Amino acid sequence: MNLETFPKEVWWKLAARARQAQQNGESVRRAVRSHFYNDIYSKWSKGKVSYSPNVAHEMDVGWSTMVGEWTKIQKSKESLGQQLKDDSVGKASVQGRNGPVSKARLWEKYNERPRGDRFQFVVSMGGGMVLFNRMRRACQQYIIEKLASKPDQFVIRGWKVFGEEGGWGRSDSCCVYTAVNYTDPELVKVVEGYIWPQVKDLVDQNFVPLGFFKVAGKPLWAMRMPDSNKAMSVLKVNKATGSAGGLMGDVLSLAFKNALTKTKEDKKSQVMLKLFKPNKLRNKIVGELVEQAEFETQTLVTALYA
Repeated sequence: MNLETFPKEVWWKLAARARQAQQNGESVRRAVRSHFYNDIYSKWSKGKVSYSPNVAHEMDVGWSTMVGEWTKIQKSKESLGQQLKDDSVGKASVQGRNGPVSKARLWEKYNERPRGDRFQFVVSMGGGMVLFNRMRRACQQYIIEKLASKPDQFVIRGWKVFGEEGGWGRSDSCCVYTAVNYTDPELVKVVEGYIWPQVKDLVDQNFVPLGFFKVAGKPLWAMRMPDSNKAMSVLKVNKATGSAGGLMGDVLSLAFKNALTKTKEDKKSQVMLKLFKPNKLRNKIVGELVEQAEFETQTLVTALYA
């Protein structure tokens, strides 16, 4: 979790929500996590990335057809090669197939290796079908050429692509799930030699998502995913999330909960705020909470990856 990508405005928004939740008797963890994921992280590219549809004035041309085909292949429980009658490897999967087609995510899965890090990127053009075909070409080509068509040896476990409409405004047009650390030499080879050449003309190279690290120096953004048992222990959750935004939400929500217990407002300050609402006093209180929350966050991150 790269805290250097977090601007002060994010910390202050979360601090304000944490204080509000505490004062209203809400769950601070639930409130902060929801505010971060739904109101900040999921909308981070809005206003920062301009997107040009594949077909002028029309989103997701061909997407519904592809969702239908991928759903059919998934239900068959056969491999891609068996269904497509070609040398494709791996399996098809559709996430969100029971909801609006525009919100569906198309997956290609290669193996069940232990979970490693994940990376993602945002495109400013060529989303949906174009990106889906480019990712297929890159990964299928690597497996066939370098791994003798053995997907179980691939450092990438699978990837998913959002449709043009479904990915608009998100911090991820495509998510790639690996079996290794994002700095692993083999993953770097796959990225530099196969994935990046296929997507570099599509990727928005100026957009920087919250909390991520660059992969191979490219604007492909990785999140280190901790061991599941350690995540549950350190973050005090019943289940470790596989979502980058969810992981950050768990970290930040616990950090602010811990910070609030160490920066309790005295009764005099609370009365002054209610009666006069002086900005100077409020800024001092929130500033102290932000400072403590940043410290708590760094402490949790260090423990997660120790």
